[in-house]
Amino acid sequence: MQIFATFEHSTFLEMAISELESKGIRGIYALPLDSRQGQARLIDSLHRADGTSFVDKGFILAFMFSTIGASKGFVWAWGPVIWGLIGAGTGFLLGVLINAAAFYLKNRKLKRRKIKGLKSEVILIVTCEEGQSVLAEDILWDHFALGMAKTK
Repeated sequence: MQIFATFEHSTFLEMAISELESKGIRGIYALPLDSRQGQARLIDSLHRADGTSFVDKGFILAFMFSTIGASKGFVWAWGPVIWGLIGAGTGFLLGVLINAAAFYLKNRKLKRRKIKGLKSEVILIVTCEEGQSVLAEDILWDHFALGMAKTK
């Protein structure tokens, strides 16, 4: 039987491994997960959307501002086409600036979390007999496992 558990990289993980070994369970494998290193893309495609596009709000605000500019342009001096284009450009720039500011603040918060010592998670794979599975599960839960699954 195999038990899969996820932990934060901490002393609780080390204590869980030590206690499992002291109870006679030897098939223990710990696998640290890597943190994401990729950069955000400017435009998400249909098949590769990671949720960090800079231009999505820009397109929405460009549509809204161009509609307002074109409708008001019938009354203003330069006409609806020019004011629609001005509204589209203004809305797009405003949306991109909003996304860039949000991305900057999010990254600043993530850097602070890294400084505090929060690291990536660790997957712990425990191979044991079926009679030892309840004991192993209890040990892992007692040492603050984030999640757990088992297979036969």
